[in-house]
Order: sequence, then structure tokens, then C-alpha cells
Amino acid sequence: MMRLMWALEDSSFAQWVAGAPTIWAYPSILTFHTVGMGLVVGASAVIDLRLLGVGPDVPIARLTGVFRPLWFGFWLNAITGVLLFVAHAAEKVVQQVFYVKLGLIALALFTVVRIRREVFDGGNVNDRPITPRAKVLAILSLLLWAGAITAGRLMAYINLS
Repeated sequence: MMRLMWALEDSSFAQWVAGAPTIWAYPSILTFHTVGMGLVVGASAVIDLRLLGVGPDVPIARLTGVFRPLWFGFWLNAITGVLLFVAHAAEKVVQQVFYVKLGLIALALFTVVRIRREVFDGGNVNDRPITPRAKVLAILSLLLWAGAITAGRLMAYINLS
């Protein structure tokens, strides 16, 4: 496994991403990763906070359109995340905090899907009350995204291998 990670990291593409003296390499990829994170977490937070009672005058049904930028942000992050990983594959693959981050992201996305099914699928969304289950999912979503962001930042500073 490590042999593959070293080979990946030693590829000319990974070397370009990690060290090219151009804004179009690591700086731009990291910027797009940050924008993607803002989209996915921001959109999710809008839904979560509304389910928790923030902005009660905003009809829940109006938030249905928030899922499109959320998923766009996720795919932008998935692509840029792979590019950032390739640049330091051998280092990141042994960091436990990397796997914590991926696990938290997976759980957060699962929670987003559950919220969509619980709140937005079927019938007139505005005629249904917000269930306690939806509120618990919203709290869980906020906590999971905060944990994923924290784990992602910790990857730059600690090595828990």
C-alpha cells in the first residue's frame, strides 16, 4: 500500500500540484476545495438551522432548492480533495485524523440524505410539522460538519498515525 502511495506522490502530476510555482496548482485547488466546503456545509447549515427554528417565516419548501448547490459543493470537494490527497498521499494515508475526517463526512452526508427523506420527500412540505426526529438529525448534521471541518484542519498540524 505504501509503495502505491509513494508512487502516486512521486508522479509528475502530484509533483506539479504540490510544488509548481503557479497559482493554478495547489493554491487554486485548495481555494476550490474551500469554496466546495462552503457550499456543502453552508447549504446544510441553512437547512439544519431552519429545522431548529431559525427563520420561522421562511417556508420549509423554499429550501428544496438548497440541495443542488449542496451536492455541487460535495462533488467539487470530492474532486479537489483527491487532487490535494495525491500531492501528499504517503503522508495522509497514515494519518488517523484523515480517516476520522472521511468518516465524519460520510456520516454527515448520510444525515443530509435522511433529512431530505424525512422533511422534503412526499406531499406538501409546508403542511407537515417539523418532527423531533428531524430536529435531532439537524443537530447531528451541524455537529458532524463541525467535526469534519475540525478534523480536516487538524490534518495540517498533527500526525496521529
